[in-house]
Amino acid sequence: MSERPLESIRRATKAADRSPHLRKKNFTGADVVDVLDDTGIGGAYHHDGPYDATLASRNLDKRYAPVEAVKYGNTQALKATPRENVVDSLEHHVPLQGTATIPPGEEDYSGRIMDYEEGDDLMRDADAPGGPYRRYDHVDYHPNDLKGKGEPYYTIEEDMKKQKHVQNKSVDRTGAIEMQPTSHATGRSGKASNVTVRDRSASLGSAGPSSPKSKRLSDGIKRRIGSIRRKHDDP
Repeated sequence: MSERPLESIRRATKAADRSPHLRKKNFTGADVVDVLDDTGIGGAYHHDGPYDATLASRNLDKRYAPVEAVKYGNTQALKATPRENVVDSLEHHVPLQGTATIPPGEEDYSGRIMDYEEGDDLMRDADAPGGPYRRYDHVDYHPNDLKGKGEPYYTIEEDMKKQKHVQNKSVDRTGAIEMQPTSHATGRSGKASNVTVRDRSASLGSAGPSSPKSKRLSDGIKRRIGSIRRKHDDP
């Protein structure tokens, strides 16, 4: 008699419920982001994310631990990174930088010898594990083509970039406008011929000390002061 499907499902579900990270004592509590979600029923609950792979409850068994799968690669990356960059990443909580920037056998910033083994260049080495990046036998590639664009597309794109660069350098940058006051617009010299000198507007130029408007204003003030003096001098 064949096994009943429902029984198989029940046994698989029961085995999955016995996973260490699903036990009640290993449940991850709600964090700050979880508390912001008020759409759930029965209070806040933890939303799974990519960083859950680093939880202790997920790494109890080395055979299935996610962190164990990247242990070798992380160790090699740390060996190829200067100590100053590692400390900076840990203390200031920034991404790890400077990995493999100093070749093996060379001294780092503090005089320590970098001791690590360089792996295959998957972008260039034809004998790299799994084959070089985006390289096919029926396609020709330029030596500088690291993205696997192939010929003639790589050469065409590079020529277009060069033409655009030359055009940007040879653009006639005429038409620059320089604002100048009206009284000095005709007397300026030594300016480049490709610069257009634009006079100030009449409303701005009228505020100058030699403008008719300011002269009328000063004359009116003088007449008023004179009349006040005459009234004061009268017996």
